[in-house]
Amino acid sequence: MSDNLASRLQAGVARTVITPPVGIAHAGWGAQTHQRAEGVDLDLVATVLVLSDGAVQAAIVDVEFCTVGRDLATAIRTAVADLTGIPVPHVRLSYSHTHSGPMLGPSWMTEGEELIPAYVASLPGRIAGAAWEARRRLRPARVAAGAGSSDIVVNRRFRLESGRVVVGRNWAGFADHDVVVVRIDDQEQRPIAAIVHFGCHPTIMGPPNRVVTPDYPGVVRQVVGDALGVPCLFLQGAAGNVHALVDFVGEPAIYRRLGAILGHEAAKVALSLQSRPTQERLVRVVESGAPLAIYADEPAGEPDGTLRAATRPVRLGVKPYPPFAEADAEARRQAAHLAELRGRVGPDELQAAVGVARRARMLADKARLYAGKREIETDLHGLRIGPVGLVGFPGEPFSEIGARVKAGSPFRWTLFSGYTNDYLGYVPTREAYAEGGYEVDTTPFLPDAGDRLVEASLALLADLHA
Repeated sequence: MSDNLASRLQAGVARTVITPPVGIAHAGWGAQTHQRAEGVDLDLVATVLVLSDGAVQAAIVDVEFCTVGRDLATAIRTAVADLTGIPVPHVRLSYSHTHSGPMLGPSWMTEGEELIPAYVASLPGRIAGAAWEARRRLRPARVAAGAGSSDIVVNRRFRLESGRVVVGRNWAGFADHDVVVVRIDDQEQRPIAAIVHFGCHPTIMGPPNRVVTPDYPGVVRQVVGDALGVPCLFLQGAAGNVHALVDFVGEPAIYRRLGAILGHEAAKVALSLQSRPTQERLVRVVESGAPLAIYADEPAGEPDGTLRAATRPVRLGVKPYPPFAEADAEARRQAAHLAELRGRVGPDELQAAVGVARRARMLADKARLYAGKREIETDLHGLRIGPVGLVGFPGEPFSEIGARVKAGSPFRWTLFSGYTNDYLGYVPTREAYAEGGYEVDTTPFLPDAGDRLVEASLALLADLHA
């Protein structure tokens, strides 16, 4: 590849703080008894990486929320497009899936929801401003990628002696331990930005937690960013059935420790990457008691600087759901019953009522999307950045699905993610349906959804690689 072709790639990055106000409706655990966020442990941020080769422009927007539905995702992507000129289909919104962030829409809570509308309304403009700043910072760039491994993740589908599958630690189950790192450098190999890709539910901070946190991905960003001196993006992988070794706690020190373990592994990989290939040449031997061989590293070609963006539709069969009006009425009834109980019953009874209200609202939300439908169509989002292929799906695929996509991908480095541009629900493996469990019970999709998702993802990656 010629220098001219490689040097077309440009990159710029910027960041903005998106921490919600203290007092906002918080988290959303069915087992929590609080409603409002009572503090902030670490700020939430939005990081935007803008890429261009002169003909193609693209942006990756990384935000620290649990889920982002289509309406808000569309508003953010449109605001970025309007301010930067990057086409909406080329804007990828990725959310880390932290379970200790703010609620972004109506729920079963009676306190804290009054702060949501103004906060949500501020997000598109704030994030678009960061994208505009990132675009202004575009400069010639090179890309390198590598991988490490981390043991902070474990399969979470644990079978009890009764046969019931619960969310726990299944040491025999599959989990993808790969930590893939992409480093974007300038022409002098000075870092511009980094991307860390890993699949693991950010549920370390659970029902006892009452403060806003980014969970472990926020610490990964900090550790890698500090090591390189530039902003780091975290792209959540296929995390539908995996979580961290320690989960559902209320002590921030635990997510900080596990995030640091993963972050230092990613930083090690990032620091070892070389974005400009070289070959060594023996220059001379210096006599200094011992004969010292002096080497020079000389350029050995240019890395792949190809930039492409594309989407591909995928159709997924869905389960039958009750009419939305019926499900919504039941969710409202359970929320009203919960409100009556607050302050009148003990924590155990209150916790049980919260769980019922949450499940009723989850069913209503799915009925709104899927009632009366046999299939839905959604878009996979694809990017090619040199030797790296990225695919994003708007839901929670199981870890095995991500591994299948990686194994069949034509790219040396493949970043397959859920949690992109919308939220549609879990995508279990076909085999998991016979086992049951939370993910299977709540998925809107039929058992062949994982196979369809793999097929469409590989077709999209082939298009990007062609």
